[in-house]
Amino acid sequence: MRRIVRAGVAAALLISPVLTTVDAQAASADQPPKSGGVSVEINDGSAPVKSGGVAPMSSTKLSSGTLYFTGVNGIQVGSSYNSMLAYIKYEKTSGGQIYAEFEYEEGGVTHWDQGAFYQNAGETRSYSWGIVPLPANCSAIGKMWVSGQQTFQTPPEHPC
Repeated sequence: MRRIVRAGVAAALLISPVLTTVDAQAASADQPPKSGGVSVEINDGSAPVKSGGVAPMSSTKLSSGTLYFTGVNGIQVGSSYNSMLAYIKYEKTSGGQIYAEFEYEEGGVTHWDQGAFYQNAGETRSYSWGIVPLPANCSAIGKMWVSGQQTFQTPPEHPC
């Protein structure tokens, strides 16, 4: 009896993450190339803190909110000079629900977040890639892909 219970629990634990991932991916057929599950959470919208204060963020005003991005040099957040903290957020102030995914681009390379998400007016979503290598060209752009619309972007950040 004990072996059967263990096998049943182990099988349930193995199946559970698969069902969650399938549900997250089945939310929309119009997804960006890499998507795995919900990666962002509602938060207070505060920017990453660097030594000496809050990191400045580039922003783009959209018709239904504001997209922010920052690439802070690693030395300002306790890491090495050859790294940066990449962080993006979207404050949605109006309009209907969207299905979106964050990304940032540097040197022609796109770095997606961990998966697409739904967002309603009045919510702030954010994502941090954490400490990543400093872009070779010292320029990074925050982007947000929105299903059925387009990819929106911020002005470039220069973390060098």
